Amino acid sequence: MAEILVTLNDDGEAYVGLAGTEPPAVRESVALDALDEAQGLAALDSLVLDFDFYGRLVGIRVTSSASSVLAPALIDAAQPA
Repeated sequence: MAEILVTLNDDGEAYVGLAGTEPPAVRESVALDALDEAQGLAALDSLVLDFDFYGRLVGIRVTSSASSVLAPALIDAAQPA
């Protein structure tokens, strides 16, 4: 099973690291709030996808209200940022 590192800060922001226990090296980030579908799915307004130098998805940033965006199991397992 792959290791996923979830961190949560006091401002309600979270990071779901998909590259193991170390913070990933991010080359490019893509915010999902600009998608037309964002109007129908409020969680998209708070998501940013992070990609590494090879174009692989390495993390998901939640820019606000992580408890409304992420599954409760991820929030419960989150470490302080």
